[in-house]
Amino acid sequence: MTFDRRTLLKALAVAPIFGSRAALADGETWARPRNLVVVFHPNGLEPGWKPALGASGLTFPSVLQALQPFAARTFVAHGLVNAVRNEVAAHAQGMTSMFTGALIRRDDAFSGWPSFDQLAAPVLSGGAPLKSLELGVQTQLGFGAGDNQSVMIYGATGKLQPEDDPAAAFRRAFGATGADAAQLRARKKSVIDFVRADVGRVRSAYGAAEQVKLDAHLDGLRALEQRVDALAGLSCSGTAPETLSSPQLGAHEKFDEIATAQIDVLANALSCGVTRVASLQLSNSVSDRRIPNVNPNIGVHAVMHAGTRAEKVLINRYFVGVVARLLSKLEATKFADGHSLLDETLVVWGSEMAIGNHLRDPVPFFVFGGDRTNNYFKQNHVLELGAQARTTRLLLSALEALGVPNKGSLGDLADEISTGRLPGASRVMP
Repeated sequence: MTFDRRTLLKALAVAPIFGSRAALADGETWARPRNLVVVFHPNGLEPGWKPALGASGLTFPSVLQALQPFAARTFVAHGLVNAVRNEVAAHAQGMTSMFTGALIRRDDAFSGWPSFDQLAAPVLSGGAPLKSLELGVQTQLGFGAGDNQSVMIYGATGKLQPEDDPAAAFRRAFGATGADAAQLRARKKSVIDFVRADVGRVRSAYGAAEQVKLDAHLDGLRALEQRVDALAGLSCSGTAPETLSSPQLGAHEKFDEIATAQIDVLANALSCGVTRVASLQLSNSVSDRRIPNVNPNIGVHAVMHAGTRAEKVLINRYFVGVVARLLSKLEATKFADGHSLLDETLVVWGSEMAIGNHLRDPVPFFVFGGDRTNNYFKQNHVLELGAQARTTRLLLSALEALGVPNKGSLGDLADEISTGRLPGASRVMP
């Protein structure tokens, strides 16, 4: 068998030998996350959600209490404006613009611009079988089903509808059996062996400085081999989710069960290298979901418009709990070198509006994980914005952290509060 080095490195998602980390002006580097996860929940958070920043870091208010264990892994920007130009962020504008920066001119229009995760996918995907994996929880149910109030992810050619069926998502990610995953591990190990031998052959032809870099690359290959070996200990095919009938997939009482199943599919897909980019969409902007023990009698959208504050906060706490569940799953997935999947995954969570009555600021956007020791983002930190900045600027910062070539703006939003990375978000960039 013969191998082309460029093809091999791409297939392994190994960075080039030289410059595998982004160099800063002062020589410092940050570790680029290997994965990106995007999470959406509808209708924002009620006022009072901003974490307190004290001497020991972040303290979350009661509505965010489920996230307290992840305070040291969290960056929050408070004061962001929704990625639309109109004063009121309606459902259609919010969903279409929040991750794309698209300014829609008709309420029924889909985005003509890709979402930021799809800009990152070609950079991160390497040889992963799936460029990205879009998962949803009852996104196509209710009175926003199928239109631009129920889609948040867009590719270059249009909307990417999330898969609401965990069993179907599992089949897409892993196929019918686990045999393919075992074959993929074996193939990657053989490729690693070849690259290691190839680097060893050319090492003596370089000077001392270059040999140091080559040795560092060999160390990286050894770490990669450990992770490939570790995949055998992880259930790369996982346990197939229960097959639900169409009525069950749409049942209000199944919402939480489906959310848990989708989180499992997502984490397994990332841990096994099936994909490097995934999204989880929790219902849609005009959700009519009635979740047991949360809002059993009136749909989410109706409560967020006209319910009491206590009823709205209960819904907020539920969705926060689902995000915490996802983070816990990523943190619990460990590799042989001791790192967790959350260490390697940048998680961006946001909503399409500030609160359920369409206010456009402050829109809640959070960033978690990425690398606990050498992160691009300030962690255990809340950035209080003194001037208006759109959510697109935080997304541009996320793209920079992921190593995506510089983007001046997202979509067609290019005014003074939409352009360039978010000042103060990074611990290593001005």
